[in-house]
Amino acid sequence: MTPSADTRSQIMAAFGEQLATLGYQGVSLVGVARTVGIQKPSIYHHFPGGKEEIFSAVALRFIEQLGDRMTAAIAIEGSTEEKLRALAVASAEHSPSAISFEQRIYDALNLVSEQTRNDVSQKYVSGLLDPVVALFAKAVETGDIAGDPWFLMNAFLHLARAPTS
Repeated sequence: MTPSADTRSQIMAAFGEQLATLGYQGVSLVGVARTVGIQKPSIYHHFPGGKEEIFSAVALRFIEQLGDRMTAAIAIEGSTEEKLRALAVASAEHSPSAISFEQRIYDALNLVSEQTRNDVSQKYVSGLLDPVVALFAKAVETGDIAGDPWFLMNAFLHLARAPTS
């Protein structure tokens, strides 16, 4: 990894930590720069769009990583029940702090440009929801289960992510 890419990753990590604890409005680029050990203007070298560009990069990376885990769970060989079990495990491995991070991303969508909101929302739907809906649609088609695939996906993900204590 080049020093530039390493600094970019460090900026994203520091931004993500602040986003998780303080929300989008609480993120301070001065604080991010201080955490990384750089000056604030250096952030703009890596992210010319500033706070919103970093938010977009952090949100899209989070969605991609979670989507990869969920897609891998859905792709296992086996019955619908086995696929749903693997998907539930992948969702349960999605820690409570990650779930609150996901909520912070969602909350920030009202504070960013329409373009960023659309980019993040489209990636969330295509990367996380659509594969689960497709699994349920196939299960409905084969008669394994009955119901509306979008409703089943929503109910399943809410139950799979529910706190266990």
